[in-house]
Amino acid sequence: MIDWDHWRTILAVFRTGTYTGAARMLRLDATTVGRRVKSLEQRLGHRLFIRDGDRFYPTKECEPLLSHVEEAAEALRDAEQLNPVTDQGAIWRDMRMTAPPFLISTIFAPAVACLGARRRIRVELVGTASKAGLQRREADIAIRIEDRPGEIRDNDPRIDAERLGVLRYAVYHATSNQNKDIPWAGLMERHVRTTGEDVMTNLAGEHGFRYRTQQFDALSEIVACGAARALLPRCIGDRDPRLTALSETVLRQPLWMLHHQQDRDIPHLRYSREWILKVVEDTL
Repeated sequence: MIDWDHWRTILAVFRTGTYTGAARMLRLDATTVGRRVKSLEQRLGHRLFIRDGDRFYPTKECEPLLSHVEEAAEALRDAEQLNPVTDQGAIWRDMRMTAPPFLISTIFAPAVACLGARRRIRVELVGTASKAGLQRREADIAIRIEDRPGEIRDNDPRIDAERLGVLRYAVYHATSNQNKDIPWAGLMERHVRTTGEDVMTNLAGEHGFRYRTQQFDALSEIVACGAARALLPRCIGDRDPRLTALSETVLRQPLWMLHHQQDRDIPHLRYSREWILKVVEDTL
């Protein structure tokens, strides 16, 4: 019989991508992690991970094993939850999700408690619009605003894309500002992905933007202080009493969830995706 600790170790290496990260998760040292991986490779007769840069990635022989180990870990977690013993950390799972920063702060962070507490999932919410982290296995799930999600699958067929819904945008100004003829503020060009850039530019007209920033959170503060008007996601503008909509919805953009195909049946990641669907459905 192969010791469960060895299986748990390769699962930790897969989830974190490094021996150091796995050691931190398992409360071991990196040397012990490396020794367990090597021992298991010798028992199985093939390599389990290959190194690319600073991260370890599972080999084609390892990938089928991981889903079985995940299922076993999930079953063990369910059994341990029936017994009120002190939590030693073995039954917790990790989920790292990336999304545009404003979606993290307005949608997912406020709803994260039920995911972590009810399913014992350690959650990392990372605010970024880059897809590179998902492709390098630095994230389990990525939420993206994309006009053409098919390009994602074309570039990496190992990634699945699921449409979550539509983000709506409207023009806002400060509630305290009765003067509607004020300058425009917008995002910096390199921080606007998709057709939203054209809509913003057309709204600003020939005078352009007096103020620019990198993120919607900062843009909403510029509007709230009365300095400018701007196109904002309704999930930000409609919730802030300092802001008043000057228009109906003028832009709709598709919201997508991206994840690795091989994670499709991993229990805690499947539950995480279901949680994301519910949060978006209740919010947008």
